[in-house]
Amino acid sequence: MVVSRRLRAWVKTIGALIFIGILGAGIWLSRPFVDRTLKGAHATEMPVLSPALSDDTRIRLTEIATQEAIGSDSLVVFKDGTLAYEFGPTDVPSNLHSGRKSILSLLFGIAQDNGLLQVSATLKELGIDEARTPLTETEKTATIAHLLQARSGVYLPSGAETENMKNGRPARGSFLPGEHHYYNNWDFNVLGTIFEQETDLTIGQAVDQWLGMPLGLQDFHPDHIIFDLDGTGTQHATYRIHMSARDLARIGAMVQAHGQWGGQQVVSAAWIERSTQHVSDRDTLAYDGYLWWLNSARDIIAADGWGGQYMFIDRNGPYVLVSRQDTGNSKLGYANFVFPSRKNLDDPLDLHKLHDLLDALN
Repeated sequence: MVVSRRLRAWVKTIGALIFIGILGAGIWLSRPFVDRTLKGAHATEMPVLSPALSDDTRIRLTEIATQEAIGSDSLVVFKDGTLAYEFGPTDVPSNLHSGRKSILSLLFGIAQDNGLLQVSATLKELGIDEARTPLTETEKTATIAHLLQARSGVYLPSGAETENMKNGRPARGSFLPGEHHYYNNWDFNVLGTIFEQETDLTIGQAVDQWLGMPLGLQDFHPDHIIFDLDGTGTQHATYRIHMSARDLARIGAMVQAHGQWGGQQVVSAAWIERSTQHVSDRDTLAYDGYLWWLNSARDIIAADGWGGQYMFIDRNGPYVLVSRQDTGNSKLGYANFVFPSRKNLDDPLDLHKLHDLLDALN
């Protein structure tokens, strides 16, 4: 009888521990990455196109976005710097994934224009290293510009790497800095470290002050940028920018206008020109310039992130297209996005249909 009572007590204790563990895991998995209720302190309404696009055009845009193409959660079209069309929850900040890199390119341009850094500075001059895997003297000759071009010649593990990145990483020492292009999260994450070190601003503060204020971004808050280290051994954290479709489109319209918005030069025209020029000789949509994708055939500047995060900027106008899929605001939400079957999860060619339709109007 005593043994039976002890056994029942033991079973109850184990059951309680399992319940507490499941409850704790559920809370952890459901914890939001960012507080989406936070809004920008500098919000202004977007200027609206007049006259508006025809009803037929708007219907066709919606059909392509929801039925024929990437199944956008939200879509924004700017024409000549004014809002021409929007669909879905365009005010919800969500993860830009690799689209973050193009935003950082703009911040580096502003920082250089303000004399806070020079992209010719080397990793050695900047004091950049890795504690677990120290850089070689050759690797330390890589410049900020090399990192912006994904040509650092530093081939070490980094946060948020895909299997393709890991499998395609050249052997360490294979190429000198500036010699070879490799889409390298080490370069991109180290740029975040360098930016904050040299400007004494967090990336969130810089986006808020340098882009949010002059552009009147409606939904961005400095806390919408988070950092994480995911156990790869690097000391340079991955920065993740959460931004709404309509705020991203406004940034794209500023880039299209050679760095101007509302009569103010937000980013110098010289930096926009420099950062969106091909470093390599390519004719199709490819990662090039300083943290941008460039398409010579369509004359497009693009930001591109995993999970359907796209911004297409007509280099010479009139359109900016932003298409977003919300990949979740928690680990549970992210899993819910990844595991169900989704049509054409990551195909920028689908957005070409929207571009072609709009192009035909001119």
